[in-house]
Amino acid sequence: MLYQTTHPTRFTLTRLLTLFVAVLATGASPSVAQEQSANAVLEASVNALQEIPGFRAQFKMGGEGGAMFKDTLPSMSGQLFFGTHPELGRVIHCIGEAKDQQTRPSKPIDILLASDRYIWTDNSEQTIYEKPISSSSRGIPSAFPLVLMHSILIDDPYAKDADNAKTIDLLTQEVVGDVLCDVIHIKKNPPSGRTSRSGKDTYTDARWYIGADDKLPRKIEHITDAGLVKITLYFELSNFSVVEPPESMLDVTRPTGFKFKSSMPKVGEPEEEQPVSRPVSENNNTPANPRPQPNQPRTVFAPSFSITPAGQETVVTNSTQADRVTVMYFWGSWCIPCKDVSPLVSAMADDFADEDFDAFAIALREANPSEVESDFEDQHDQLSLVIDDSGIASRFKARVLPTIVVIDRDGVIVYQRGISKDLTGEDLVAAAKTAVSNALSK
Repeated sequence: MLYQTTHPTRFTLTRLLTLFVAVLATGASPSVAQEQSANAVLEASVNALQEIPGFRAQFKMGGEGGAMFKDTLPSMSGQLFFGTHPELGRVIHCIGEAKDQQTRPSKPIDILLASDRYIWTDNSEQTIYEKPISSSSRGIPSAFPLVLMHSILIDDPYAKDADNAKTIDLLTQEVVGDVLCDVIHIKKNPPSGRTSRSGKDTYTDARWYIGADDKLPRKIEHITDAGLVKITLYFELSNFSVVEPPESMLDVTRPTGFKFKSSMPKVGEPEEEQPVSRPVSENNNTPANPRPQPNQPRTVFAPSFSITPAGQETVVTNSTQADRVTVMYFWGSWCIPCKDVSPLVSAMADDFADEDFDAFAIALREANPSEVESDFEDQHDQLSLVIDDSGIASRFKARVLPTIVVIDRDGVIVYQRGISKDLTGEDLVAAAKTAVSNALSK
């Protein structure tokens, strides 16, 4: 379901010695780490996170950056609860203390991270705050960005780093606490344009430590390597227990008499808009995608894209697809669920072959594109293969494979879903087919 390594696994004498020591301590076979791939480890971890009801653990967060930065790095520790809240979905609740810098006093923290909001208790102001997740960090306690494992709240925790990966490598196994872990090193492509002043997501490398037996994450490192300066922030779990936390542990403390202040959009109101390029109508300068009025569904246009199908010279863009219905099928030859879904998408494309319709199979993180192209041509007549190297999956936020996106004649996304434990491949394609039929009928 996830990632393809760009290199074979790398071994040095030091790493082999490290593995040998770990093997003596655990009794594991050295061949385990060598035989599996980074792709297989991450895919197994995604499945493991989806299957468990939750977990609780002790956590600690810290940093390393040499003597120059030692006193300026933050730290945090406490208890972490991960589970499904009846209203908010999957959440992370952290209780403990944090320091913005080592020379500053500790502050108590009681914070909740959900997929769409932050909630925290401020004892000094006797207030519980709730704020939507957005690009703006104003008013958010500095502890929130330090919960480096927040990505486990989404279906594909590793996509944010892997979609922008330069290399993804499986390193030698290491022991975190008392757990032998597979180590995945993701080296990110350098950011395009100017670096964010906030420093958010500007780290150059991510390193995940995933339990070799249960495939659950135990540690993550964000590494910022600027050559002469290298800073590492880490977030580590210990005393790990797979258990469904009680509902009381999946919310912040709400003392009697505390005020509650929320800046979440009210029912029917749109979320805070981000600056985007909007198409302009031919007759005037009015944006074709105006801010929706309350109680109206929000119109989401497809992001700008430019792709070239394999074996063709014609470039496909938003403009070329005007007045046509378009399907973007995000998949990978290494993705296990895709092996069952791809024939269904191909059959759907055959059904609409005589309509104003195009279907593109966007292959992600392929180690051998020429082999994929050869195999694909023999199996799918109406699907156009695209070997993605332009980051289109990231722009469409296709975080789980397979994902299907349906774009109508006006360039509006009318359907986008990825496979999940609650949505089978057959249902995924069936819903996409219905969306295509509706879009063609308009």
